[in-house]
Amino acid sequence: MSSPLKTYRVYCYDSVQHVVSSDIVEAAGDEEVIAQATAAGFGTSCEIWEGNRLVAQLEAERRQA
Repeated sequence: MSSPLKTYRVYCYDSVQHVVSSDIVEAAGDEEVIAQATAAGFGTSCEIWEGNRLVAQLEAERRQA
């Protein structure tokens, strides 16, 4: 029997730390939501929250021209 999905919120920020998007993501656990946010390439920097708990802070990779 599988566990119910957890609901997370992903906040993405611009270079001056203003929120540019807020998305709800459902995942089985922390590792899965981090993988989903990373694969989706959300924003320049992001925070993943489950309720009042900060799960992760992600920084987008900077590409060299």
